Amino acid sequence: MRKRLVGFTLVELLVVIAIIGILIALLLPAVQAAREAARRSQCTNNLKQLGLAMHNYHDTHKCFPYGWKAEAADQSHRRDCWYHRILPFIEQGPYSDKYEADVTQYVHMIPATLAGIAVNVMMCPSDPSSPAVGAGGSNNGFQGNYAVCAGGGTGTPINMNIISTDPGGMFGTSQPGFARSFASCIDGTSNTLLASEGMIRGSTGATWGELGGYWGGAPHGSYAFSSAEPPNTTVPDRVYSCKSTTWPNAPCENGNAGGLTGRWNFARSYHPGGVNATLCDGSVRFVSETVNTQTWRDAGNRQDGHTLGEF
Repeated sequence: MRKRLVGFTLVELLVVIAIIGILIALLLPAVQAAREAARRSQCTNNLKQLGLAMHNYHDTHKCFPYGWKAEAADQSHRRDCWYHRILPFIEQGPYSDKYEADVTQYVHMIPATLAGIAVNVMMCPSDPSSPAVGAGGSNNGFQGNYAVCAGGGTGTPINMNIISTDPGGMFGTSQPGFARSFASCIDGTSNTLLASEGMIRGSTGATWGELGGYWGGAPHGSYAFSSAEPPNTTVPDRVYSCKSTTWPNAPCENGNAGGLTGRWNFARSYHPGGVNATLCDGSVRFVSETVNTQTWRDAGNRQDGHTLGEF
């Protein structure tokens, strides 16, 4: 009797390889989606911590921190912002103590050994540029992903300038009478934006005014975002100077070099479809980039009297 050889044909081998390839092709997107879901969850948690920090600050000082401090002669830490005020409330007490002990006139002149320290809770894990530095001046200060809401714009056409006297939201400069408390939130804390996230255009590079530039760029708009345009809008941010004007999905205009008036940033993220945002009641929600523009604008304003739609 002839002995039967055990094995498989070339066709069978190719079929098995094809099946394995299909399985891998199906598995990889699922793995990537799971990783992004975990990163988005961490980002949500960071913004929740920011909301709690703001509430604890309010409990202590009976108001929210200013967006940025108005400059005055013979003053130290000129141009500091809300970020420096809430450090003790995000478990950064020792860091805050070192900062407060410093007497440098401008925060962008503080050495990078202090200003360049990255604070994890202020970074979105989905942003490949984070942790980043170069958020203003020569000190390579830390640049984060989170900013407070200055407002949703006012007037017709919409004035989106977030460094105006009163941008319409819960945060602005520390001019006399601008301190905002829960009582200032006339539209309701569950209907008013507190903070959201933005994209960082590269880990290094000098810039003034890009979102999250806590160390010197606050008077140029880095302290906040405007909700005048919906999340991930194609309308460019307009700052004093950009790290990049061609960054994917985060266009930017060099306002100073181009002689352009007004300064603003918009909410942006690497999360597919939208951004995470914190409301004044401390809740965090994921807001779709297809949200109604007027609804998003109204959410940024503290007392426009408009009834919000679904978002």
